[in-house]
Amino acid sequence: MPATIRRLIESDRNDIEEMSRHTWDGHDYLSAVADEWLKDPKCHFYGLEADNHIVSVGNLRLIEDGRTGWMEGLRVHPEYRGKGFAKEITRYLVKKAEHLGIHRLRYTTADENVASLKLAKMAGFSKVFEMAVLWSVNPRTVPLIQGYPVIEETSPATTHNLLKTNPDMIPHGILFYDWKALDSNLQNLQAIGKNHHFYTSLKDEKVDSVSFGYPRPEPGQTWWSFTIYANDSDGFRSQLSHNMAIALERGFRLIMGTFENRFEQTLSQIDFGSEEQGTTHMILLEKQVQSHKRQQGSDRASTHRK
Repeated sequence: MPATIRRLIESDRNDIEEMSRHTWDGHDYLSAVADEWLKDPKCHFYGLEADNHIVSVGNLRLIEDGRTGWMEGLRVHPEYRGKGFAKEITRYLVKKAEHLGIHRLRYTTADENVASLKLAKMAGFSKVFEMAVLWSVNPRTVPLIQGYPVIEETSPATTHNLLKTNPDMIPHGILFYDWKALDSNLQNLQAIGKNHHFYTSLKDEKVDSVSFGYPRPEPGQTWWSFTIYANDSDGFRSQLSHNMAIALERGFRLIMGTFENRFEQTLSQIDFGSEEQGTTHMILLEKQVQSHKRQQGSDRASTHRK
């Protein structure tokens, strides 16, 4: 039976779980979000069916009022890899974005994920920016920088206003969080703030550092996931200490932090005393979409002008 791509439904849950069990040694987040994606009208969750089973999936989620399509959750069952199914799902979602009137597509991947980067090139995506990602198991608290300004919790609206005092702090005006990315504006800060807490510090009446974090659910465990932006290494280290203290106070023994690559040297000088830790790099990829809807509107306008 030839492979077909179709929208996923609740009865596909077992096949989705089966793929998830074979990804990242069973620590795949897909099983934790699949129900949400199946029900969310902003999600276009599709699967490729072969041999009467869903063997590959991918989700296209509409964000930023439908202007941006976020691609996520691309999976292929290990027994069906090497057959081009990831390419088929990717091409299908790109076409779907064109018909939905989406302006651009985005997704993130790790820099060592050669297959994903090759797929991005095939589909016409370009690299926008790169961030470092730390993970650590059972770390100790990192000492605060002596004399660094107090770090306080702030609302998304207050954080947005503070960032206006130092807009260069956010490279490319893009906020990275939990392997996702949104443009830095009030609407998106409020969206992130639905489950994240924001922490800021001021110096000379300008924001000097900012971080935001939340408990990230994973199969059998919960991580404290956070992002840090800072002017210098003192701000970075202080925000790192602040978030690690929050994680330990709340009983989280696993942390995942996202930060600019320029702070990797500072990070290498810190003794976490953790059981296990490492870093990787997250790449944001983007593709401008030639929407059928916008093209049709342009054609009608041209005809009218004639």
